[in-house]
Amino acid sequence: MLKTVVVGKNVTKIGKNAFKGCAKLKKIQIKGKKLKKVGGGAFKGIAKKAVIKVPSAKLSKYKKLLKGKGQGKGVKIKK
Repeated sequence: MLKTVVVGKNVTKIGKNAFKGCAKLKKIQIKGKKLKKVGGGAFKGIAKKAVIKVPSAKLSKYKKLLKGKGQGKGVKIKK
């Protein structure tokens, strides 16, 4: 059962449905600044109050990139 995920610094793409259905997933940390693409539904079904931490320099860009990828409205994206 997945509760925490760390996306490495060299990752450029998160695939479609990557974390779909991981209801216990509450913490996602994106370490890298190279992320270019996130597949549809990648975060569908994660915990309702999950937190996605991103590098502060990429906060606004990653908020746009991660918008509408299946996560609920209670999911926060922060630095």
